[in-house]
Amino acid sequence: MHRLLYIEDNPVNVVIVEELLTTRPDIELRVARTGALGLQLAADWQPALVLLDERLPDAQGSALLPQLRLLLPQARLVSLSAGDGELTGFDACWRKPLDFGVFHACLRAWLPPS
Repeated sequence: MHRLLYIEDNPVNVVIVEELLTTRPDIELRVARTGALGLQLAADWQPALVLLDERLPDAQGSALLPQLRLLLPQARLVSLSAGDGELTGFDACWRKPLDFGVFHACLRAWLPPS
């Protein structure tokens, strides 16, 4: 079973990712609504993939990157942003609205179906 952590405060975006994952019962999703909760869950749960919203109520997503890299050295970290700027240090930067094809292609590459 693969673990995917989504650090996101917008419930609509969470529902979209939940729906996209219905075709992947081998991926367990957990959601953190703040950066602080995301860091705690990352440390405790050790996900293989983290989707990180850039604008959280308590932090900029990119500000959490160094801590996530220390906690999860083997995990893939993906920034999700509605903005235009490229963020460095992430394995990928996805724009909102999410491109479903890119989402599924990356999942297949990074978390192969079991």
